[in-house]
Amino acid sequence: MTGLPAGETVRVRDDEGNVVLTYRSFASVVGIVAALTAAIVLLAGAAATMFLFAEHRPGAALIAMLLSISFALLIAMLVPPTSVTLYDGPNAALSIAQDSRAAFPLISFAILTTDGVRIARVRRSFLSRLGRNRWRIYDARGRFIGEAVEESAGRALIRKFAAKFNRRYDADVLLQMGPIEAGRIVRREDRAAEVDVLDLPAASPLDRRIAVALSTLILGIEP
Repeated sequence: MTGLPAGETVRVRDDEGNVVLTYRSFASVVGIVAALTAAIVLLAGAAATMFLFAEHRPGAALIAMLLSISFALLIAMLVPPTSVTLYDGPNAALSIAQDSRAAFPLISFAILTTDGVRIARVRRSFLSRLGRNRWRIYDARGRFIGEAVEESAGRALIRKFAAKFNRRYDADVLLQMGPIEAGRIVRREDRAAEVDVLDLPAASPLDRRIAVALSTLILGIEP
């Protein structure tokens, strides 16, 4: 479920409605505010750099560019790292841990088994927050195996402005492995089916654990 305050218990249910996994909500507006603030700093820095170059002051332009990048990095580094553990009853079943120091220029999460073995890593670019969200999926050896991407750029932009008020403006997320659609994360409320659902076909080539962890991040990382 999306929109739950941080710390509340989130229940993952199967097709019959039975609770199969639980985790503590980790949604926070801090990352969103930091991303917007860093973007404003970078845009202001770019404008100042171009103005100073136009004024034939290359030294000052270089300083302005370096300062804007430094402040954007500092803002990103102030956001606390995210980690979450999914439980099967009282026992830990799967862990997701941020393994990048900051969310800029990209944020990276490791998907781990209960004994600490990494089964996959997922990454998202800082700039994808400003456009079409795209998570890249890598296996345990670091090889790119697929991605989770919002269904269209138009839907992604509409979602950013209107989905908080009405879920019918949300965007579904496609799980792609090469040319194969390996599944879908349903977020848009315009069909008979429920929202906040991981729809994974029986023949999907994507590891179920990776799909569940990725869905947890996509549905739970933002309020």
